[in-house]
Formats: sequence, C-alpha cells, structure tokens
Amino acid sequence: MGINRLEDLWLLQHDITTPNLSTSQAEFLLRLHRDLERVPINNERCFANVIRGIRRVSHKTVAIKILTIPQHKQKYGTPSTILKHTSLLKDLNHPNIISLLQTLATDEEVFLVFDHVDLNLDKYITNPVLSLHTFERCVLRQAVSALAYLHSHQIVHKDINPFNILLQYQWGGSPIVKLCGIPAPKTYIHTPHPSYTAPELLMGSTKYSTAADIWSMGCIFAHIVKCRPLFNTMDKHRVLAEIFWLFGTPTEETWPGVSSLWNIREFNPPIQPKDLAEVFPSLEPAGLDLLSKMLCMCPNRRISAYEAIDHPYIFDVDHP
Repeated sequence: MGINRLEDLWLLQHDITTPNLSTSQAEFLLRLHRDLERVPINNERCFANVIRGIRRVSHKTVAIKILTIPQHKQKYGTPSTILKHTSLLKDLNHPNIISLLQTLATDEEVFLVFDHVDLNLDKYITNPVLSLHTFERCVLRQAVSALAYLHSHQIVHKDINPFNILLQYQWGGSPIVKLCGIPAPKTYIHTPHPSYTAPELLMGSTKYSTAADIWSMGCIFAHIVKCRPLFNTMDKHRVLAEIFWLFGTPTEETWPGVSSLWNIREFNPPIQPKDLAEVFPSLEPAGLDLLSKMLCMCPNRRISAYEAIDHPYIFDVDHP
C-alpha cells in the first residue's frame, strides 16, 4: 500500500519498500500523492533513487525524484544548477524519453515528478512471461533514437544501463522505450554502472563524450541479444579484463593514444580479439556490423548515434 499518512513512516519502517523520507518530505508529498513507496529496479531487492506514488486528484501513478538543496545554499533559494537541470528536462520532447510532468519545491528540496513506467529492460528480460523476441531491433532503434536526440542537444547521458531504459508493455506489439536517468547537476555525485562503462573511462580518462554513451548502448544491444549482460560484474578492473578478452588488447595502431591511458606493454603476448559471430551466433551480419561499430575500443572510431539510426540493421524498423 505504501505511505499514506505520517504515522506510516514509523509503522512501516521495517518494510523494505518504505521510502527513506523525512517527516517534512513526507508531509509535503502526501498533500498531493498517496501510496508512496520505493521503486524496485530488479529482482534482487535493489531500489531506484525515486519514489512511486499515486496522484490524489488524477489517480495517475508517477515517479518522484528528490534533489536536496545543500544547507549552505538554502538561504539563497534554488541553486542555478538545479534550475538549469529542471529547465533542460522540461524542454526535452521525444517519444522515447521519460516526461517531466511537474516540478515542486520547498526551501530544502526540489521534487521532480515524472511519468511512471513499471518495467525496465532488466526486469522485462528476466520476466518469464514477457519476451523481446522479434522486437529486439525495434527496442534498439527507439533507444538509439532517444540517445541521438540527447546528443543533438549537446547532452551526454553518462549512465546508460538496463535500469535507465524503461519499457512500456504493449499488447501484441513492441514495448515502447522510455529513456530515463538524465544526469542531475554536477553537485549530485553518481557512479555509472561499471558493466556498461566505456573502456577509456575504466582506464582512467576523465573525458566523458558522446562516444562513451555509444559504448554503453552497444552493451545494451548485446544484453538484448543475449538476454543477459555482456559484462556482469561491479568490479571495473574485472570489466576491463573481460573487454580485453573479447575485443583484444588495444595497440597504438587500433587505438591511437591508448598508451597515455594504459601500459599496454604489460600484455605480452597481446590478447587477440574474438570472432563476434561466434559470440553472438543468432545475430545476422548487419547486426554484427552495427554491434562492432558501437563496441569499437577506440572512442574516436565509434559510430555516432545518428549514424547508428541510419544503419541497415535498424533503419527500416517502424516505431510502435
């Protein structure tokens, strides 16, 4: 049922779905919403940093994200970083990007109210009743289209992962993709999921470009095809080792400038790349070509999102 009154914060404090709200936060949100609860993101008792609630007037289910204003800045009003972030979210207009419905604010917090979609890519794929079979290309095209839209507005997502790709179930057709998790202001620290992080970042580069988003989306592509993560660990060094095992160790010829990030001489003899056709036996040649261009080790040689949309593998796929 979730939180419906202030007393529930204490009565349901041992329920893992009870949101971690202060009394003032709960009191503010309960004026407009009911059944407040945490949003599970997978089947392992993990939860997103958003709260699910039902609007009291429209009865619409929404997702609420809380941005806390630093205490030393509260006397100056809402920080410009948060204002710019909310303005950016309001201006986004794409069918495959989650919509910001409303912004609410107090002296201490800003509450971002979004459309709510119950399933993410991970939950969809692991659900025994649902299947992406025959819809893989359509889902990928929608996700890449959303990413291309962000990049055209000079927005780098920085955290493409299966929990930030929401899927709205459609009876008899492809699910509708809703990309969420657009980066919050720089004052709010978040750590990207290592399994979907580009190798240049795992190797220490601090330059986060659109190419890093493309790598992450390539990992999503592989996840959809294999119905499981391509790299499945939270240890970034282990992820990097698995990347080298699959794509081979980089050289100055295959990745100009890589020696400034990593001591490539320690790989002796060097690891040779695997044949992607053997790793992805169900993927047709056009799909293998797109995947290899998205998961190119050298960031400067990766395909762009707009180039990916025009790739033969997904070019002629209709949106649902």
